[in-house]
Amino acid sequence: MSWCSRPSAWKLALVFALAAPRAARAQGWRETQLWAVLALSRPAFTGFGAGLAWRDGGRTRIAAALAGGALGSAGPAARAEIVGHFLLDPARTRGDAVYGGGGLAVLMDEHGRLHPYVQLVLGAENAPSGPRGTFVEVGVGGGARLAIGLRWRKRNAPRR
Repeated sequence: MSWCSRPSAWKLALVFALAAPRAARAQGWRETQLWAVLALSRPAFTGFGAGLAWRDGGRTRIAAALAGGALGSAGPAARAEIVGHFLLDPARTRGDAVYGGGGLAVLMDEHGRLHPYVQLVLGAENAPSGPRGTFVEVGVGGGARLAIGLRWRKRNAPRR
């Protein structure tokens, strides 16, 4: 009998899986963003959208964003991204801080075809521990990529 077939092992794994996100949420940040993105490829994608991000108490952030726009003169398109960031100075309440990351992007053209990409980003944001700040990112993923935007942040408060 392997360890996977033991009911007690599954129960213990389930307890850890359910407890870990709750503990992480109590220590981190929630972020919302408005952003504009330009991916220089053939054809180029330009779009505007919104996103959500979750930061832990340390240096990592997981961000998901969606933008609607145009794929050159080919017509409407949409781009979805999920990226993990590593923040170099997450405690700054003033000034700029640099971060880097990687993730996945999916572009949907007007015919409903999906074009997946691996992407790498390097960004700078203003006041990463402040209530709001601007950001700019450069990178690759579906062409050379430039994104600018505004983030609003709220620290998660522990529940009582």
